[in-house]
This record gives sequence, C-alpha cells and structure tokens, in this order.
Amino acid sequence: KDKFALHLYSVNGKHLASVPLDQEVTALCVTEEFVVLGTMQCGLEIRDLQSLRAAMHPVPMRVPVHSVSVTKEKSHILVGLEDGKLIVVGAGQPAEV
Repeated sequence: KDKFALHLYSVNGKHLASVPLDQEVTALCVTEEFVVLGTMQCGLEIRDLQSLRAAMHPVPMRVPVHSVSVTKEKSHILVGLEDGKLIVVGAGQPAEV
C-alpha cells in the first residue's frame, strides 16, 4: 500500500512507531532526539525520534541528497548532495546558530 515507510523498533525488537513517507530515503542520521533524513527527491527532513513526527517543514535541496551528518555539538547538519556539493544547515533557533 505505502511505497516508502519509516519504522522504529526498540533494542529488543518491539515495534514502537511507523510513518509512511512520500519520498525515497537515501541518507539517514540518528541523534538522541531526532532522525535526520535525506531524500532522492531533494528533501531534508527532521523527525522526532520517539514519535517519528516531523519536527519542522522539509528543507528543499534542489539536488538529491546522498549523505547527512550532524556535528558533534549538534549545531549544524552537513548535507552531501549528488552533484558533489556540501551544504551546511544551521540547527536550532536563529539566535543559537
């Protein structure tokens, strides 16, 4: 029925949450609070780790995303694109960035 989906399981294999996705995920990074997804359809999504609900509106990238990483300080998201460019996205409130 759903073409793409994201599922969350506990360490013991208990199913905790599922959410259907509109886009094909090509990159994923997990932090203590969030799941950061990059998609083939040129999107960057940030979702809450516990509920898998969107934490913010998707950020368009114009080119398919091949990798995502969150910096050690969790202040920026590094997004590697299909065309070889690296985009640095500030994470947090504007005053914090």
